[in-house]
Amino acid sequence: MLSMDWIFGQVAFIYAFNKIKPASVVDKIVEAIVDTIVPGRGLGESNWFWRHVRSLERDGDRMSKEIDIRQELRNWDREFPYFHHELIVRYIAGCLASGAAVFVWAQLRSLFASTNNKRR
Repeated sequence: MLSMDWIFGQVAFIYAFNKIKPASVVDKIVEAIVDTIVPGRGLGESNWFWRHVRSLERDGDRMSKEIDIRQELRNWDREFPYFHHELIVRYIAGCLASGAAVFVWAQLRSLFASTNNKRR
């Protein structure tokens, strides 16, 4: 017999796997990586000219790093066609949703089990 834990986990996994938009998740991850790798504002921005020059340099660095990261993703997809990066994002989202659904179901079940025990 199938347990409700297993059913809720499977339904949550399938729903998240089909509903997630991997491109937007990958964009956010790439943005976070670029924010971490490329340094922010630094010294030498005492007047408006140098602020704008540094801003152009920083934006150029950000764009080149983002292009490098996306190129690596394309290389990964070519090298491992059966393990595409968007498929990895879908699997991770499905596993997180499944774990969350099983956790919530277990908490609800224990909550109702404890209220039924108090009534006796």
